[in-house]
Amino acid sequence: MTNFALALLLSTSLNTPVPEKTSTDSIPHKEIKEITVYSLATGQLSLPYVSVEKKMLETQAFATPADALATQTGISVSKDGVWATSVNVRGMSEQRLLFLSDEDRMQSATDIAGVLSTIDLNSLQKIEVIKGAGSVLYGTGAMGGVVNFVSERPGYSDARQVTAKLSSGYYGVNKLWSNALNVNYSDKNWYLALNGSYRTAGNTQTPNAVLLNSQFNDASWGLRGGMKYGENQELLVSYNHFEAWDAGIPGGNSFPKTATVRYAGIKRNQMNAEYVFSNISRTLKELRFKAYTQNIGRNVELKPNAPAVTLPSSYNVTSGAKVTAKLYFNDYNTMTVGAESWLRNAETTRTKISFGADTVFVGETPTPKANMLDVGAFALYKKIIDPHYLSMNAGLRLDYVRTENDSAFNRVFNYKIMDGQRVTIPFTKSLIFDPGVSHNISYSAHVDLEYVPVKRQKLVLSLANAYRVASIEERFKYIDLGNGVRLGDPGLKPEKGFFSNLTYSLTQNKFLVKVDFFANYLFDLIAEIKTSSAPLVYENQNIDQAFFAGAEAEIDWLINRHFRVNTNASYVYTRDISTKKPLPMIPPAHGLLCFTYRTDKYLEAAATVKWAATQNEIADAETATAGYAILNLDAHSVPVKVKGVYAQLFAGVENVLDKAYKNHLFNNRGFDFYEPGRNVFAKLKLSW
Repeated sequence: MTNFALALLLSTSLNTPVPEKTSTDSIPHKEIKEITVYSLATGQLSLPYVSVEKKMLETQAFATPADALATQTGISVSKDGVWATSVNVRGMSEQRLLFLSDEDRMQSATDIAGVLSTIDLNSLQKIEVIKGAGSVLYGTGAMGGVVNFVSERPGYSDARQVTAKLSSGYYGVNKLWSNALNVNYSDKNWYLALNGSYRTAGNTQTPNAVLLNSQFNDASWGLRGGMKYGENQELLVSYNHFEAWDAGIPGGNSFPKTATVRYAGIKRNQMNAEYVFSNISRTLKELRFKAYTQNIGRNVELKPNAPAVTLPSSYNVTSGAKVTAKLYFNDYNTMTVGAESWLRNAETTRTKISFGADTVFVGETPTPKANMLDVGAFALYKKIIDPHYLSMNAGLRLDYVRTENDSAFNRVFNYKIMDGQRVTIPFTKSLIFDPGVSHNISYSAHVDLEYVPVKRQKLVLSLANAYRVASIEERFKYIDLGNGVRLGDPGLKPEKGFFSNLTYSLTQNKFLVKVDFFANYLFDLIAEIKTSSAPLVYENQNIDQAFFAGAEAEIDWLINRHFRVNTNASYVYTRDISTKKPLPMIPPAHGLLCFTYRTDKYLEAAATVKWAATQNEIADAETATAGYAILNLDAHSVPVKVKGVYAQLFAGVENVLDKAYKNHLFNNRGFDFYEPGRNVFAKLKLSW
């Protein structure tokens, strides 16, 4: 189901009449004043955009944020296990996507990092995605799209009040218990929100066998506050903490398939503060100052089939500041200007321990200590050429990017423990990467035209160029864990590209059709290429020219007050221009068909068929996957009041027919496993 489709269906900007209907998914509304909500800057540019709202996050059995996004057009799940998941947007993998938490950059290692899974779904108001080049908005890293997780905020109330929400759920496929608590305090000029969650899960059952080493545990808590000063000033603060432990990684392309690998621990801490001035003058409508810091640490434990253990770890800190101003010249001309800077510091270590007559310790650095500094400025301009037919959006951005690294050696220490004493073992210390500094200047631009030829129809043409500097890991990694060596390249050229998207939408009072066509031409695309078979070596290299094209379509039909049907489909085509071969890690054509039934007073139920086509368009060394279709059922009641407490029940069955099928992106990251089997789930939410 696509909630943004319903939003378009109800859009008043197209003067579309909609039937009045009663909400059955929340407690009675309380009067609150306007609050500031983090949201992607989609008002300035007409980029393809989707949003997964709170209702869907609550009613479905999503284990990770990537699972929630996979229902949207153009988005597929990429996995390193059940817990560690990411997304692929229009064929673009996570290296070309920018992940944000309340618009703060989430940056960590790009190989089996699990960053996306460090978001607590229970604390979110919605998840937003820009599909396409968002570099003009957010700079390097946003070439393929932007994913923003928006935290839930209670808002201000006319009188002091306390509200709370307690939810608990159980998923049968992996015996997952999920519990969450949200407590909100609010008054006329301030609010405070506290949230916490805890989850524990065992191994996942697939139709053929139990997926060993797929267990996980995680917990989080967060605190958000807001305070208003007069009519036009507001202070916003936020802190989030997330940690996971004993989270299994059942194999992967960086590990031998026989190895047992898990996140022994992964933590994310985020803190930010923002000050907002509103309606300063007739021209200056809004001025925002924001600062944030976010650190992500992870410790991995790898046990191969030998009396040995390998302990990779990394620690990344990203801190930034941003100022934006919204300018109003007249009803036909507005502009947003801004400047931002961020600094990422990254440090990794890897210890190999061999057990025998003596215990031997070997220390390595998968990537050298390094940092990346970005300083950028941007301007977004909107002009209404004709209020009935035509408007234009345009944006420019200029960034300076500086990357610095220390020396990297194949080994930094080697010793053994004999009779409880540390004894140094002589070794040859070989230099892998020299210390260095690189400088890059990036230029991004975007323009789109919105044309309404007739009432209830709209055409949007978007054209952009984008730029991405190679990440620290792409430049400097050296991974040797027994399944081949993976090498970075300090001399990688930045990726550049031209992007285009054409959107057509038709809205009637109960009907929506939306179609997107896109074509992207990239230069110096960074990809991992096998350069040797004996020994097995993969190196990051630039592909001179690459082509991405595709189409997306969706239909949303509100048949009457009780029945609704929606469907979507996505397809992407890629080629390496030089070799004429498909690019790696490209999802097959896929989509869904959903029938929803709702009563006026009791419940809402849905039957959804998710499908994917056979994927034979594969790169060298990839494996083709068969197509599939699975049936999901879900239902939820309306909130029922019992002694001042509103109770709501959610339940359903995923993969009703217990069908065995494989995820193409999962199986081409070194896995050979089936997706989860039949999953019966139930959740209870109490609100007061």
